This record gives sequence, structure tokens and C-alpha cells, in this order.
Amino acid sequence: MTLTLLPVLKKFGSFEMKNNQILAAASLLFTTQALAQNEIYSGSGFGTYYYDIVNANQCYTDFSNANLGQVECSLTQVWTLEDVNSDYLVAMNHTQLVEDMGKYCGKRVIVSVNGVPSDMPLFIGDGCERCATGSSTSTTWQPDGAPGLDFSYSVAEKLSSQACNAGHIEISWEIVDELVYQFDYDGSGGPQGFVTTTPAGPTTTKATTTSAATHTGTTTKATITKHSTTLKTTTASPTQTSAPCQDNVWQCTPDGTSLEQCIGSTWTIREVCPSGTSCHGTSNPYCA
Repeated sequence: MTLTLLPVLKKFGSFEMKNNQILAAASLLFTTQALAQNEIYSGSGFGTYYYDIVNANQCYTDFSNANLGQVECSLTQVWTLEDVNSDYLVAMNHTQLVEDMGKYCGKRVIVSVNGVPSDMPLFIGDGCERCATGSSTSTTWQPDGAPGLDFSYSVAEKLSSQACNAGHIEISWEIVDELVYQFDYDGSGGPQGFVTTTPAGPTTTKATTTSAATHTGTTTKATITKHSTTLKTTTASPTQTSAPCQDNVWQCTPDGTSLEQCIGSTWTIREVCPSGTSCHGTSNPYCA
């Protein structure tokens, strides 16, 4: 009797194993479909860096002026990178962003290097002119126009240890429908801030670095930086730099130090070019 039931038990065990495999495959398929439905946009290209809040002096660069740049996702309120107070803010294709600010502003970005996704809580908050120039499918790096994203230096360095030496890294990314930061993208004057907590950046120390032109004799002083978890609010205060203008038009400021956008018939500075660079271009200006 035992010999008769043994094949039956083996057969049942095999069926149960196959059934579990089918259920696991179905679960994986469901998860993949859910992620696909959650995706807003994806692409591949190059990652660069243009600011850093946690450490304003890195990679032989002083980011202090860049940190004062106004983020594009705050439509009418003067809201700088320092106001956001996080290195996790990411700049995307400027043209794509302004076409539908509500779709992208504050949404989470999953960035991958060599196919490995980062778990950093990155989010869209600014526009990138370089990312908006040239073909969106280009695989060749061009400093004046190539697809991709723009990061803080701390994030770029964590994504790739070659960020400083190379100046850019190859990436792929996926913007998903998860709100990380609430921006006043429609000019309603609402509060701006993190939806839950306030992530500062990949590191919790803030250092001050002094370096000579030959990049030698560097000294560093580190202190712990604490960040608020409450929403910050402000009121719009455009900076008029020239004559009245047509809304949504961009140009360089007369002194060439910044990018400005026309908002409410008034020119408003949206980004301050980093030290050592200046504004170039006409209707599609950029810092270089």
C-alpha cells in the first residue's frame, strides 16, 4: 500500500511546486505591471551637477552662488535651492518640464547607473537647459546639449565616483507618480515643502573647503547640519531686471550672470550661473 501511494504523493508534491511557481510568476507580472502604470516618463543620457547644499565646496568648485538659484518648479514665488534645502532635488529637460509642471514637479526620480537603480529619494524641482538641447535619443556627450538630468554634486558623486573627474556620468532614469516635494508650480501661492520628511542629501556633514588654483593644500572643516521637517512658505517677489516682457520668455540677464524668465510681464531671475561661468544663448539660455 505504501508503494502504491508513493508515486501519487510525489506527483502531488510536483503539482504543488509547479503551482507555487505559477503564483510567484503571476505576482512578479502584477508587480511589473503596477510599476509600469506608475511610470510617468523614462529616458537615458547623461548626468551632470550644478549645485550642492550640504557641501558648497567640492570637486574644486564653489557652489555658493549656484545654491542661490531659483528653482523652476516654483512658478511665481522666489524659491531657491537653499530654500528647498536638500541635495536630492533634480533638474530635468526644461522644455519638457514647462509643458506640464504639475505632471513632473516634486515627483520622485529613480536613477540607474550601469543598470543598478539608486534608492536615494530624488525628486524633480528644476529645469535643465543642456538637457533640453539636441536629440533626446543621443548617446554622445555634448556639453552644450545632451539628454539627461542635472544633480547636486553629492548625488552625482554617490551615483558614480567618476563624477568629478569626468564631469558627467551615463545614466538612465524613471520618473514615477509619487509626490516627494510640494511645489507652487501653478502660481497659486500655496505652501511649499516636503510631503513627509526633509531628506538633506547623501551625507549629513557640511564642509567648508579652501583650495588653491592648483587644487593643493585643501583644508576641510565639518559640522553637523540639521534640517526642518515643516513646510516653508513665502510670497512672490519677482526681481525686475529690465523692461516689461512677454510671459514665459527666457533670456540672460544684462550682466550675463543669470537666467531670467518673464513672469507677469516682469523679468524674474530663475537661476544664477555657478562661479566661473556665465549665461549664453538667447531664447534658450544656459550657463557655461
